[in-house]
Amino acid sequence: MGGVGSPARRRPVERPDRNTRYFAALAAASRRLSGTLDRDAVHRAVVREVFGALEVDAATIRVVTSDGRLPVVAAAGLGARAVRKLPDFGVDEPWFRRLRRTRRPWVRDDVEPEMTYPPALRYRASAVVPLVQDRTVVGLLSAVRKEPRPWHTEEVAFLEAVAGQAAIALHNADVYEESERWAAQLAVVQASVSRMNRLTSVEEIGQAVVEETRRVVAYHNCRVYLLEAPDDLVPIAFKGEVGHYLEIPMDVLRTKVGTGFTGWVAVHGEALLINDANADPRGSTIPGTDEVDESMVVVPMRFDDRVIGVVTLSKLGLDQFDTRDVRLMQILSDAAGTAIQSARAFDETKRAAGRMQRLLAMSSDLSRSLDPLMVADLIARHLRQAAGADEAAISYWDRANDRVLSWGYYPEPEPRVIEPAFALSDFPATRRVLEHQATIFVDVADPAADPAEVAELRRNGMAELVMLPLVATGNAIGLVELLGAGPMQHDPATLDLVRAMANEAAVVLENARLYEAARNLADRDPLTNFLNHRSFHERLGEELLRAQRGRRPVALAMMDLDGFKLVNDTRGHQVGDQVLRWTAERIRSALRASDIPARYGGDEFVVILPDTDVASARSAAQRLLDAFAAEVFQPAEGGAVPIGISIGLAAFPSDARTPSDLIGAADRALYAVKRNGGGGSSAASDLDEAA
Repeated sequence: MGGVGSPARRRPVERPDRNTRYFAALAAASRRLSGTLDRDAVHRAVVREVFGALEVDAATIRVVTSDGRLPVVAAAGLGARAVRKLPDFGVDEPWFRRLRRTRRPWVRDDVEPEMTYPPALRYRASAVVPLVQDRTVVGLLSAVRKEPRPWHTEEVAFLEAVAGQAAIALHNADVYEESERWAAQLAVVQASVSRMNRLTSVEEIGQAVVEETRRVVAYHNCRVYLLEAPDDLVPIAFKGEVGHYLEIPMDVLRTKVGTGFTGWVAVHGEALLINDANADPRGSTIPGTDEVDESMVVVPMRFDDRVIGVVTLSKLGLDQFDTRDVRLMQILSDAAGTAIQSARAFDETKRAAGRMQRLLAMSSDLSRSLDPLMVADLIARHLRQAAGADEAAISYWDRANDRVLSWGYYPEPEPRVIEPAFALSDFPATRRVLEHQATIFVDVADPAADPAEVAELRRNGMAELVMLPLVATGNAIGLVELLGAGPMQHDPATLDLVRAMANEAAVVLENARLYEAARNLADRDPLTNFLNHRSFHERLGEELLRAQRGRRPVALAMMDLDGFKLVNDTRGHQVGDQVLRWTAERIRSALRASDIPARYGGDEFVVILPDTDVASARSAAQRLLDAFAAEVFQPAEGGAVPIGISIGLAAFPSDARTPSDLIGAADRALYAVKRNGGGGSSAASDLDEAA
């Protein structure tokens, strides 16, 4: 029953090459794990490496589930039928409670009587190490033998190292899956918003809300309310999915402002995430229904910072929704609020059908792009035409730096050059638009007008300015500036139309920004902020196609760190991560603005060098070598660590004409440098000349 912590039970090393073999196996595992973002592939790779390296009878991975079970998710040395016969452990096992508390290996030369296997799978020696993320045990990596036998210290250390690599790989897979899932959901939301923006009646939009919500958030009941004076909340759409939710008369759903969760949200304008509806005193039971365990999400439907309705979701059971559901519902709800108000404005201004047609045209145009700058240009064009202005500008509020960024302009701002950003400290009227969501008029002839805005208008040859906020999910995200060389229309109908268009456009613009941010997260390596492996291959294909069309060269620099493995082995993976971030800074400092760096995997990096032949690529490689030679890596703790770099170069079209051939040529040149001791560069053409 001896554990790994008993020095007397440790056996001497039997084979002089055991450490070497384990280091090689660990390096191979690291390469395989860094090359995938698929959880199942990570699980399979880990058990195979452990099974092969330790020469055990079986290796398994178990994960901790939300209901406290420890199911096997991957196994090596066992068939599917044998895996099904393994014991069904749970988190209440004494050995697991100890492992969870200590986060240290659980090692037994003979597991009996602590753990009993079925007769056909009677394993006796067992070594179990935890998979730890953020100091929490999320799974187990196990190796077992059929005969009782002491475990070597080196074997347990190898298991711990592989478990550490696995935990990192699984975390990376989770981040990637989360980014992909969020990007996919935003794309669905964008399509849903486009659908609602095409509808022109309040009832159709309400029905679209209950239908489109089902595509992004699972529910058992969805209700859409509109606020009607003085204090009524009137249901306009309802959908039930199960049981007593299926049929509830609309007149029963009708409620008052301040009553129940729906009424509370109508008063406060804040979203609610309710994990147990019966335990929250703000709730009330719908007449004619039973009290059941129920979770809810209730979000305000807003327009121009006013609550005009409420969307309520219900689901049987406790803790059925999360904060992501709230965020998605707030986007959909505010889009619905904008769509509903636009429909009301459409109904009220049917005699001005030409103006209202512009609103629909803008919705159609904006739905065709998720590029924030393109969306901003389209918004400027549509608002300028609707308001009868001479020019229109769209600015985004950079809150962190207290400035606005110039994102869109119409018409094309030539010959006058538009500043890319303006400090809010210089324009108090603009700040008031953003912070108070006010509409402000500026006339150069008005002595009370903001002097900074008047000076800017005169400098640009304009006489009037109307500023309106762009409001998404209740927050100002930027502003619209409508400029006129002469008097502009300020009648209520025109301003209402422009406000409706601006608020609709704000939701689309914010969605485009969120989508771009999510896409960047999916395309970037989180440690270095370089392109990841997948994005690099896509970009390389695009650059080669561009080079072919333009008959221009493009070069590739493959890089590998010298001495990185030693840093990981002696200083640990946290210092290893510091090295990789420092390496990214060194690489970035030596590149041109047009160069495209990526993390290829592990400690391998690659840079696409557009418009670069072999000779210019050699100069780029020398700049990189000089950058590393000029500075020694200094970790947060401990002494300085010398880090070198080896570089392999290849160019299109002289060395290769396809992406895979170009990568292969650069890779061969890189390993020629590594074979010669590293710390230098070589081109694919050098190998050809040597041959």
